Amino acid sequence: IKNSLSNRASPLSVNFMILGVDRRNDWLEKTETTDTIIFSQISPDQKIHLFSLPRDLWDYQLSAKINQIYPLSLKTTDKFSFIKESFSQITGQTIDHVVVLSTEDLKNLADLLGGVDIYLEKGFRDEKYPNEAYIENPNSKAPIYKTVEFSEGWNHLDSQNITEFVRSRKSADTAEAGGTDLGRIERQQKLINSLIDKLKNSLLDNPQTVFDLYRFWSGIEHDFTDQQIINLLHSYGVKIKDLSLIRHQISTGENPKIDLLYHPKKFINSQWVFIPQDKGYQALHQFISESLQKP
Repeated sequence: IKNSLSNRASPLSVNFMILGVDRRNDWLEKTETTDTIIFSQISPDQKIHLFSLPRDLWDYQLSAKINQIYPLSLKTTDKFSFIKESFSQITGQTIDHVVVLSTEDLKNLADLLGGVDIYLEKGFRDEKYPNEAYIENPNSKAPIYKTVEFSEGWNHLDSQNITEFVRSRKSADTAEAGGTDLGRIERQQKLINSLIDKLKNSLLDNPQTVFDLYRFWSGIEHDFTDQQIINLLHSYGVKIKDLSLIRHQISTGENPKIDLLYHPKKFINSQWVFIPQDKGYQALHQFISESLQKP
């Protein structure tokens, strides 16, 4: 795959996948699918590029949605290589590293940083959010769903509500109103933006946080070595406050003429999916490559 990739980043750039795993091992379901799937690049010009991929994007090579790549990797002898190769085919970029965060990891990070504040231009109310009490014990007579709500304006997120914020997708029928997987992707990117801003300040202003972050980092799933992290921090640490986040929006909808990823209005393998404009993902590859090259 590496020899076939024409859009390799410059040597000083680092490409990695961020996967948010929704682990379930309860009475109702056993799964390790990924709700959050983000291709990211840290570039020499102090930019962090983010491209969120919808979990329902179809992988023609695997004949599965891309949210199945992580659970499929667990059945291989080298899960990180499997993940990198799979997403290299999708993005057209060589993947250097993989970071996997569970919902518990996200809660722990939020609390470690003292929570984060997110501004919503429009609030949302989801009356069909899965109720943890019912999931843990369906015989408890607890309601199947519970209501979660976030108001317009500033919202403080910590371990008590951050999971609901990033996972809710049934507050509305459109992404513009905050619902669907696409609305959820927008909120996930807002959260990453806020976390990075908080991290930039914490790393420079609070030495104790550096130790706490290292301990947190050591406990999550990734394929970075300590030396690679040291090298990365050495490269960007001096100017860490200058790092800027750029969120690239991949056009996703129902029109193959204008949307890079679109819903074909039919099931594939009996599944609701998004598919690329072309089976080789060439249009998506070109979009990512050109976005990374823009000044």
